[in-house]
Amino acid sequence: MKVTLQGVKETALIPLWARACETEKGASRLFDDSVSVEMMAKLDYDFGKFAKAKWSQIGTAVRTHILDKDIQEFLRRHPDPVCINLAGGLDTRYYRLDTGRADWYNLDLPDVTALRRALLPEEPERVHNISRSILDPSWVSLIEAAGRPVLLIMEGAAMYFSADEMKTLFAILAEGFPGASMLIEVMPPFIISQQKHHDSVSEETAPFKWGVKDGSELEAMNPAILYKEQRTLYEGYRKYWGIMGILSYIPWWNRNCNDKIVKIAFQQR
Repeated sequence: MKVTLQGVKETALIPLWARACETEKGASRLFDDSVSVEMMAKLDYDFGKFAKAKWSQIGTAVRTHILDKDIQEFLRRHPDPVCINLAGGLDTRYYRLDTGRADWYNLDLPDVTALRRALLPEEPERVHNISRSILDPSWVSLIEAAGRPVLLIMEGAAMYFSADEMKTLFAILAEGFPGASMLIEVMPPFIISQQKHHDSVSEETAPFKWGVKDGSELEAMNPAILYKEQRTLYEGYRKYWGIMGILSYIPWWNRNCNDKIVKIAFQQR
């Protein structure tokens, strides 16, 4: 299957590759994602370009594992939830975590969603794929979430939006899903300034635009946001990072040289 995605949309293939690579590590893997392996095998694409992207692979695997655990806890506490993947691309979390009662929505641009549908033509009825920009508020009306707990997930995407665009998104979420919880991966400004050294994402074709030093800064972006907690991709995973994990014992390095998973909530109106 030929891939025609370009620019930021093409970056959806990086986490797919990273999850498949992690799965193929065998006993040392953080998770098993056979669906990603199957999807990747169907694509006519030069995944060899990522052969030296060691840190991207580790980072994606770690963030996936962190989010999986947090989402599993949410599913345990809320047996009938709605999980919404913002810019969800080729996400396969449903296939790893579903408990049989949640509804999963994957929201992304039309050509990314079209590729997903081609790769997964017979998805279960509780998986809903929506072809819209996350900045187009019309998508909110397509989510059937009345009276149900909502978890919003934004993984590997926020850095491609500007600060103003993120404020727009947070306003859409605050209005559309009061009371919802959110897990969002954020990038520190130092990493953004060093994108020319990134091992898988080109600053020419997919520039990083926005990040925060600390997740608590998100509260300033919308009055409805309540900051809960955060963690870097090092904490609890240092053995996977080699020399980077050792450096992360230095507080400055831990704060500024890796992404964070931030938990927030939106106040009830």
